[in-house]
Amino acid sequence: MVIALLIGGVLALGLIAVVLWRRTPAQAASEVRAARPGAAAARAPSVAPTGETEDAREPEEPPPYATDATQQVLDDCLKLAFGVTRFDYQIVGEHAAVLTSAQKAVAESVARREYFPRRPRQLPRLLQAINDTESTREELVRLILEDPALAGSVLQRANSAHYRPSAEPIESLDRAVVLLGTDGLRALMTHAILQPVFRLPKGLFDDFAEVTWELAERTAWSAEAMARTQRDADPFVAQLLGVMGALASMVLFRLTLEKYRDYPSVLPRAEVFIRVIQANRTETALRIGESWELSAASLAALDEQRRRVSPAHMSALGRAVYFGELCGAAMLLRARHTYSKEGAQALLLQQGAGREAVHAMERSARCPD
Repeated sequence: MVIALLIGGVLALGLIAVVLWRRTPAQAASEVRAARPGAAAARAPSVAPTGETEDAREPEEPPPYATDATQQVLDDCLKLAFGVTRFDYQIVGEHAAVLTSAQKAVAESVARREYFPRRPRQLPRLLQAINDTESTREELVRLILEDPALAGSVLQRANSAHYRPSAEPIESLDRAVVLLGTDGLRALMTHAILQPVFRLPKGLFDDFAEVTWELAERTAWSAEAMARTQRDADPFVAQLLGVMGALASMVLFRLTLEKYRDYPSVLPRAEVFIRVIQANRTETALRIGESWELSAASLAALDEQRRRVSPAHMSALGRAVYFGELCGAAMLLRARHTYSKEGAQALLLQQGAGREAVHAMERSARCPD
């Protein structure tokens, strides 16, 4: 028995010796390093495990359409427009009846000219002609002449101090078109669409039209700048779509005001107007676009806002509209020193706008430093 144990021990020692003899110096050194305390923690695999690569990691969640931060910026603009510090009061009684009545009438109001903005009759053809490099000046003049109100706006703008080269008045529409140029005509189109809608009777929420007009301008400028950083997004179309949200707000304001006339003894409350605007703005903007017979791409961009699509998944034109509205609102607050430059930039970056786009929008929206 003792002899058998001795023989087994000798054989085991022999096997160990063979293994040690066959190891390379590099293998031995590697094992020594691995045996040191903490060595396992210090090592990092140079190759990912089988079936896993760097690209297989869980992708980052795309930013949602709305966050607490984005909603706060938009809400603060509404507070500014209505001159209130809060609007979370409970709505009851006749005010609740007005709210319900206005909500029900939104879909029907698309046919009411007193609510919806007048579309220049030649808008689709003018948009096409302005953006077509082969269009002649004579063709533009002919289209403008078909809309007397627009022709008057062109002459009025050409005679402004910014464009008129001398004291001699500009009476020729052809010369006015030359002076305004493509960019001037595009800007005029936006103003021609907006101005009739932004006339409200004084005496009730007098700051609303002025603040909403400024918001529309800053949004349009921002949307145009954002479009210039995107592929497949026409800057002028983005500028036009950028004013749709403000137009929708004006339409909903008029609609709610009309519903209050059914209760002449009731003083209108800001929170009723704000609730109607918050609930129906993007839907109404899309309805305006449809009534104006805008392009399929334009309507798709507006519908992305209505469906609250993540900006990461929007079309290029949809992203221009989305970030135009967000930047326009932030710049409106910055101009009144209620929002910081750093806060505005962080908000836009967090939602997925690149730094180049953020700086371009800031410059276009004419923000204070």
